Amino acid sequence: MTDKENSMCYVVAMEADGTAKDVTRRYAKAYTAKTRRLRVESVVDDGDAWWRRVMKLFGRIRLTDLDQIEDNELAGAEAREPMPRNVQDFKNHPVYALERHLRRHEVLVPGATPSGTVGAGSRGPLEKIYRRKDVCIARSAAKWYRLGREVKPNEIPAKWLPKKANAKPSRLGGPDEAEAEAEDQAGTPVYRHDQTEAYEPAPVRNGRVPKNKFGNIEVYVPSMIPRGAVHIVHEHAVRAALTLGIDYAPALTGFQFRGRQGTAVLHGIVVAAEFDEAVRAVVVGLGDAEQEAADERRRLGVLVMWRRLLMGLRIRERIWSGVDADERKEEETRAEMEAGVGDAASDATEEFDMVFDEDGEGGGFLVE
Repeated sequence: MTDKENSMCYVVAMEADGTAKDVTRRYAKAYTAKTRRLRVESVVDDGDAWWRRVMKLFGRIRLTDLDQIEDNELAGAEAREPMPRNVQDFKNHPVYALERHLRRHEVLVPGATPSGTVGAGSRGPLEKIYRRKDVCIARSAAKWYRLGREVKPNEIPAKWLPKKANAKPSRLGGPDEAEAEAEDQAGTPVYRHDQTEAYEPAPVRNGRVPKNKFGNIEVYVPSMIPRGAVHIVHEHAVRAALTLGIDYAPALTGFQFRGRQGTAVLHGIVVAAEFDEAVRAVVVGLGDAEQEAADERRRLGVLVMWRRLLMGLRIRERIWSGVDADERKEEETRAEMEAGVGDAASDATEEFDMVFDEDGEGGGFLVE
């Protein structure tokens, strides 16, 4: 399409049986470089997954041979698309990347080979074009530690984080944004995955669990559990360890950010593996005891209600003990009628009482 006011972003082919398929790649001249940037996949973070879910509603349950041939044709058309010629088209390109368009946490792998060059205009300097697969994510040492890895000794940072373009903090930022801003200040060194190694915590010795200066142990990922220890996640785990009198450490599994203030999240405890069965047995016993206590409270509540009912019946029987049976029956009938009248809806307010004229000459309302 050469009309600038008419961008062909979506081309959906409809079948006679009601199914549909996205065939934009067949008709777009530069689908990856230009058309893709105008679609929902590039506008929203999860736009690609959202569009796939939408098209799945109109897809066939079982693909036919013709569908597979058509899918291969569309994939081939996308793969044969030539390299962009405009510098701006390389931004967020799924195949190629320019060093100027790398994000704050993106770096090139060592020994990345350029696939070509491109210039910004006729007089602009030539920039090297790299494959997107040669771009990797670099993280700070603290971030790698929370992923169960630590930076190798004497490693040179892949880069130092530059200053953010918009350094003003957002009031609407969520917990992830607050955590990222706390660790991604300008000048923070970041490292690639190949510059780190798996974190090896100190092992358990003589039944004692290693702890940090706050008295807990950091278990962000399962690999951070010390050798010879187990992680027990249960609300009664601490009580069980105290009951047995064994050494334990609360497990720090992350941080919760509220109002840009981080709070440690403790989830379960870490004990020596030799006490695993004992702690779990006590946990089961504490759970049974708590259930029995709840059942006992419920039983006592039922008994209290039955006691109130029986006391009311005894009082009622004592009141009517000296009354004749016919008079008692008449009084009960009148009480039932009054109760029925009291429950009926009335338009009269509570400030007035209805007075009936026994002489048949009408009635009226009298103020109390």
